[in-house]
Amino acid sequence: MPFNKILRALGLPAMLVTVAGCFSEAERLLPEQLTADKVMLILRGVADSDNPRGQLDDWSALEYARRAGFRGEVLEVAGNTSGDSAQVRMAVERIRHDETITAIYGFSGGGYNARLIWQELSAAERDRIRKVVVIGSPGVDNTHFVGSYDVIVKPDPPEGHMAGPKALLESLDPESPQGQPIE
Repeated sequence: MPFNKILRALGLPAMLVTVAGCFSEAERLLPEQLTADKVMLILRGVADSDNPRGQLDDWSALEYARRAGFRGEVLEVAGNTSGDSAQVRMAVERIRHDETITAIYGFSGGGYNARLIWQELSAAERDRIRKVVVIGSPGVDNTHFVGSYDVIVKPDPPEGHMAGPKALLESLDPESPQGQPIE
């Protein structure tokens, strides 16, 4: 058998393994590419002296968004809950001008503001928001988000108010690409 034919005979299986590896790599990256088109807007809690931009366990909130199939973006403003909240104004403006925002996550004061934001949105804007998450905002419940496809409202866990984002994250299956709850 000529040397070129031997190389071709050996090269074809190697090429097929390489191509198969590329497809498995593409499949692995596909969820990441999809999340780039879907943003979860994350709303911080109220400000305090240590957290002038608002309280939040950023890592847990961003990781929750990722596991749920979204790219998390923390709105860098405190979730103070006055009638003219800067967080509400900024969030409504972002949602109106950025059609990639398809989810809202509100912690503490941000959860109360999520309810106010929902009231400000048009029917078409509310229809685009596929998921609403509220943590540690007593008095806010699913009925405040009529028309939403997926609403999660969680009270403070036994570990305390600031542990809410971490407890929510830990309730997800870490192996699930779409953040299915642990059964």
